[in-house]
Amino acid sequence: MPSSISPLNLKKNENIGILCVIVAGCLWGLGGIIGQYALQYKHINTEWMIVIRMGLPGVLILLFSFQRYGREVFAPFQSKNEAFRLIVLAVAGMWISQLTFYKAIQYSNAATATILQYLYPAIIAIFLTIQLKKYPSFYMIVSIFLSIIGAFLLVTNGNFSEIILPPNAIFYGLVSALTSAIYTLYSIPLLQKHNTIIIAGWSMFLGAIIANFFHPFWQLQGNLDFEAWAAILFIVFIGGMAGFILFLVGIKKIGGAKGSVLSTVEPLATVLFSVLLLKINFTLADWIGAGCIIMMIILLSINKPS
Repeated sequence: MPSSISPLNLKKNENIGILCVIVAGCLWGLGGIIGQYALQYKHINTEWMIVIRMGLPGVLILLFSFQRYGREVFAPFQSKNEAFRLIVLAVAGMWISQLTFYKAIQYSNAATATILQYLYPAIIAIFLTIQLKKYPSFYMIVSIFLSIIGAFLLVTNGNFSEIILPPNAIFYGLVSALTSAIYTLYSIPLLQKHNTIIIAGWSMFLGAIIANFFHPFWQLQGNLDFEAWAAILFIVFIGGMAGFILFLVGIKKIGGAKGSVLSTVEPLATVLFSVLLLKINFTLADWIGAGCIIMMIILLSINKPS
């Protein structure tokens, strides 16, 4: 009998993949909302939360990877260059990206922080255009224009003479976008040779170790009652690990291109959850700005620089 998969099963598989990516985006968005609740309402220290946010998933992912892949888990450390790249990735890509993202939430809100962070595809596109010494395509120009308009509307609320967002929120949001771009680009050589889960696990674990020097995990700060701990556990296991696993399952079924487009559900979900759950007042300018950045992500996902 031929070992072929029927079109019906292929379609079902694709639908499951699409659902996984969409649910992952919603969980990430909800994780940002819960993070805002923990930071602004329970006064949890941002630096401490980042250590937990990276450390626990990092340990669990590495344990799972060791159980499944054995000594392959340590393969990135067999080369000095790869080990150095992994450490830089953990610091500049994982730790600083996570820290600045949650700092942006602390000084503004989850929706604004997420949308600013999602400027990173435009940063990547500009970098690759310069590196490859190519003229920007029509889609590239439109995407960059959309990102500038979107960021401008979010920062100024459409008022040319006034910046609405706190300077700290703008700074941390843009640094978060920059470090997310660094993580994406700098991880490519490692991901070409090693398993994605292993690299992600080491990035989180090493990032947590370095972050722990600045704020040890045993120095608890904030109103750590039952609700606060529930929020932290949600951020770590549901908004973090579950979202990550579902996204990997999804892109394995539908491919990276569709996965990248569907991942735009995260900023959209964050905005909707912010309005519905935290009663954040999103103006017309905010909605248009968010829409511009989401359109930018979709355009760049469909028309990636080669």
